[in-house]
Amino acid sequence: GESPDLVIGGDTVVALDEMILEKPQDKADAERMLRELSGHTHSVFSGVALLYAGRDGAVAERLFTEQTRVTFAELSAGVIKAYVESGEPMDKAGGYGIQAAGGTFVSGISGCYYNVMGFPMHSFCREVASLIDE
Repeated sequence: GESPDLVIGGDTVVALDEMILEKPQDKADAERMLRELSGHTHSVFSGVALLYAGRDGAVAERLFTEQTRVTFAELSAGVIKAYVESGEPMDKAGGYGIQAAGGTFVSGISGCYYNVMGFPMHSFCREVASLIDE
């Protein structure tokens, strides 16, 4: 078969101060994460790798990162428990999804909204455009 023109890989984590919050391991872990995020500003980091055929035909790579700052409102224990019981936070870095019910916790954002969703769309498009211009 033909080789792909572009291979895209990426992952996203949430960081509160020096603590990395990946996907929660269980409901108790999700509740812990949300209690820690409550009333605080955290960072969402995504790392993306683009692999492509360079001009000489060899595999070339372009790597980039994106950071977005997100501020949570104060969350009550009841709100946290109900959200965790919904199941939504279980497969999301930091234990929340900004694109769904978890977005109601966000009182402010600085940076790329799509990065918080898990893929920094603007930066990706900028990087692909620069590859086309090469």
